[in-house]
Amino acid sequence: MSDNITPVKVTILNNDYLIGCKEDEKEELMLSVDFLNNKIAEQNSKVKNSGNENTAVLVALNIANEHLKLKKKNIISSKVLDQRVTQIQAKIDAVLSK
Repeated sequence: MSDNITPVKVTILNNDYLIGCKEDEKEELMLSVDFLNNKIAEQNSKVKNSGNENTAVLVALNIANEHLKLKKKNIISSKVLDQRVTQIQAKIDAVLSK
């Protein structure tokens, strides 16, 4: 995989942007752009005539909120998993010590 960064043209809110991107990250960039454009369209269908800046801020806030919820859920899941692994290790140790 190449570490060369090349410009990739993307369109968000009907504006074109050149984003520096590694070749092996281009697919993720395009998925991110599609995700963002879909969220913007979803927001625009809820609130008419809110303006591009307001729409972008609301979408960014919603995405940040979703991200933080998922991050918190992952931390909790990770702690539960760690506890279960510790319990299994203790049971294995108990069986092996007999």
